[in-house]
Amino acid sequence: MSDREEDEALGKGLVSHSSARGEPVRPLLEAVLLLAAFYLPAYLPWSSAFSPRDMMKAAYHLSLISVDLPRALFVLYIIAASDGLGPFGVKRIAARDPLRALFAASGAMAVVLCSGLCFSLFGIQNPLLAAAHSGPRAQAILAPLALASSLAVGYCEELFFRSYLIRRLGQAGLPLLWSAIASSLVFGAGHSYQGVIGVVSGSLLGLYFAWRWIDGGNIHEIGLGHGIYDAVVTAIAIYS
Repeated sequence: MSDREEDEALGKGLVSHSSARGEPVRPLLEAVLLLAAFYLPAYLPWSSAFSPRDMMKAAYHLSLISVDLPRALFVLYIIAASDGLGPFGVKRIAARDPLRALFAASGAMAVVLCSGLCFSLFGIQNPLLAAAHSGPRAQAILAPLALASSLAVGYCEELFFRSYLIRRLGQAGLPLLWSAIASSLVFGAGHSYQGVIGVVSGSLLGLYFAWRWIDGGNIHEIGLGHGIYDAVVTAIAIYS
């Protein structure tokens, strides 16, 4: 079976092939509405009740899974009903994808470590990690749940901010480079709860995953890679 046939077969469970309508008439409006529906609270500092200590609780990780899984499924439906899954890099996972994802996660860790070292020269620390380190350590039994929530967040965010948003910005007339930069800045701004270091590191991380996305066009490399990266950061926060 060819890659195209696999993509079409994968999409049949979401929407019939005959009902695919092509790119939206107003791609930017659709993207803004989805961004607001999914992530608006992340851009409103007074609306978030998140505490770094929440990462020590099973309920926090369960809530991430329960929120991000439906988000990802909804985005999948939107893209399957419009352009189809193939142009967004959604295809069956290949044997080499987990290895590519490990390399992507390693690169993401390097990007954030370099950013953190630069900020440390000015005495600036990530408030999220600093607050998490101030309390007792989480129990080992929490690890599988933390991994599952990290993968849910990784796939959901990469599906929206890279796979979906870069393409929609391009359909709205923005060149590929500027689409990648814009999506990365929007992604970084959603980390304002971590202070300036969160916004800058998040934007750099977005640029890195945008580069990997443009280079490979594979949702599993960046989705799984992002999830692995998140799992490592979470483990450092709650166990170190």
